[in-house]
Amino acid sequence: MVINIAQLEVFMLILARMAGIFIQAPFLSTRTIPPLVKTALCVWIAAVLWFVIPLKGPLPPDTFTFLLALVNEIIIGYLIGLTCHLIFIAVQAAGDIMDLQMGMSIATVVSPTTGGTVSVVGMLAFMVALVVFVIANGHHLILSSFHQSFRLLPLATPVALNGAPLVMQIIELGRGLFLTAVQLAAPAVLMIFLSDFSFGIVSRVAPQVNVFMLGFQVKPSLGFTAILLTSPILVRRVSDLIEKMGEEMIKLLMVLRPS
Repeated sequence: MVINIAQLEVFMLILARMAGIFIQAPFLSTRTIPPLVKTALCVWIAAVLWFVIPLKGPLPPDTFTFLLALVNEIIIGYLIGLTCHLIFIAVQAAGDIMDLQMGMSIATVVSPTTGGTVSVVGMLAFMVALVVFVIANGHHLILSSFHQSFRLLPLATPVALNGAPLVMQIIELGRGLFLTAVQLAAPAVLMIFLSDFSFGIVSRVAPQVNVFMLGFQVKPSLGFTAILLTSPILVRRVSDLIEKMGEEMIKLLMVLRPS
């Protein structure tokens, strides 16, 4: 089989969009996967879709335009991955809120997925969300959305990055996910608030009791009890967010389409 320059350009454009997804998408962007494995997966997926992706427009006529098209494809893949990653940021934010109320925000661990430092409960919530994501075939949903993205945004199609709809779409998604984080953390926060209220009454009735030191011992136990009791709700909520992830990616692609 003879491969010409045009076919190689198509392969490079598909590979660029797939690379953008691997930069930011959950599970696919984790640092525990070696870079060589990620590169092999990108090349393999691009090769599988090489002669399947429809080409609805002309290819870039010169090298500079082709390089701009490569950057354009990386941006598209990155935004698709970012839309998926925001869900995990919301779950981790819920854990950070619970950590702050439990008095454990000082204790941090190094995240093996991102390489940064996160709180203990935030890391726990992130890992639970990641396990649910894999069990629910969320990574298959990302790959399916990648395949379907070429129908809405064909190769070498310039995206509308300077429009207000894209900014409003990301802001609206962030607002909804922040609300989700508050809802997930609400049971633990409410239980710890009731304990603080009770300690306030105790301090007024019996001032000799050191409620400050007592709170350090009680709050983590109450927080982990609330997490244990609400873990089925967390799993169900993450499953709902994964289903919503596909809808948000479609909305994003519709916003990116040039008018």
